[in-house]
Amino acid sequence: MKTNLKFLGLTILAFAFIFVTASADRSAPLGSSETPTELAHEIVNLKTEMEMGLEIEARAPGASWLREGKEAPAVLISVDGVYNQDLLLWAGDETYSYRVSLGRLSKGRHRISVTLNPARSAAEARQAEVKAVHALPLAATNTAAEDRLAFAYSPVLYARANTIDHFTDIPLLTYYEILRPQTGDLIVRYTTIFTNEDGGTQTLALMARWGRGTDIEWVYEVRLRTGKVVAESFQGVNHETKPFTGSYTGGRHPLLAVASDNNNFSDLACSAVRFANLPVRADLENATRESVMDRYPQTYRVMTEELQREHRIDPQATGINVIADPRDYFYVEAASEQTGATLGFDVKVAGAKENFSSDLGDGRLRIDRSGNFRTAVRLPHGVAPASIESITARCHAGEHPASERSCKHLRLLRVLTLDENFLPHPLPLQSQGEVSLSPGQSQLYKVQH
Repeated sequence: MKTNLKFLGLTILAFAFIFVTASADRSAPLGSSETPTELAHEIVNLKTEMEMGLEIEARAPGASWLREGKEAPAVLISVDGVYNQDLLLWAGDETYSYRVSLGRLSKGRHRISVTLNPARSAAEARQAEVKAVHALPLAATNTAAEDRLAFAYSPVLYARANTIDHFTDIPLLTYYEILRPQTGDLIVRYTTIFTNEDGGTQTLALMARWGRGTDIEWVYEVRLRTGKVVAESFQGVNHETKPFTGSYTGGRHPLLAVASDNNNFSDLACSAVRFANLPVRADLENATRESVMDRYPQTYRVMTEELQREHRIDPQATGINVIADPRDYFYVEAASEQTGATLGFDVKVAGAKENFSSDLGDGRLRIDRSGNFRTAVRLPHGVAPASIESITARCHAGEHPASERSCKHLRLLRVLTLDENFLPHPLPLQSQGEVSLSPGQSQLYKVQH
């Protein structure tokens, strides 16, 4: 299935900004030898210095993120013969539109090259077809000024050293939020969605407490005042917020390295491989971080494929690091203010003798954080969405001492399932306002069909 990513309605105003010529081989798959093979190139003549992105429509015949040794071919992107970044064609046989940031290019003529790199490709995935390449001038007149700022400061990530050539924990997607604190400053915060995390939270707890098997980590934040940078920070190892004091590339794009097995960062380290996703904008005031994945359903598929390849999906097995197929779960998005309390959710299915619980009866798997969150409830295989009758939210006392215990301002944002193709399908809920619960109390939400 061919997929075109919608990107803020960005149109390619080539005549206003650049003159483009492109070449892509549309014939037989390339790259059977160890020698790097150019798959496509594009010539751009810029009338002025500007931020540039690149869209690559490509597929990898025979590749599959699910299969060890066939995960993905590697592509090397260069500008004027100089290395810019790497790209793994993780979508496999599917034609997919990969979007990357090239950084700030100077006025004049530039040659952008997309080359197959067999040395970085999986042993049995050394073929790739590029259907088209498109230059993306990120200073287009119909792009909001704050979005142009976001493009200009997006981070470039060096791969974690122990993931290189192992096809694990890759950065699938980066999004940014525009925040406006009361000081009048403008903050751009960047977050990356990784296929999984090799360290940190176990898979069962990821599904119960976060509603996904991917790893979602904020990377970098820049604060601007009257258009000038006044502060920069990033998420260091052990989730420590640290001031950014590192280097930049391609203008003001900060260089950061994935430095821990749970995908935290360093502004000093580097590696042989780096990625620069072209970020997408997200408004999460009334949504979860996980909702960004809903806009790009392929993230669910590659998440599941990596979990399967790492033997973390087995419907017959039990354990803290094993789950069922993510398509067998029911996803609940809610918002609340937790004080000394935790939340769990039950789902009632028509004909079932008992409810199905997000926390599996284990207090450690309940939600103990405030704000917008997602959880996942495992259902028996084959349960149809039409048979889901209701959701019950339960408030529990937290494990730690507290002078007050409550689940305040609780409201369900939405509920959804994933179909066979990993497409999310929201279910309509009976209208409910905010409620506040004490430990031992619950709130019922009915699904409308």
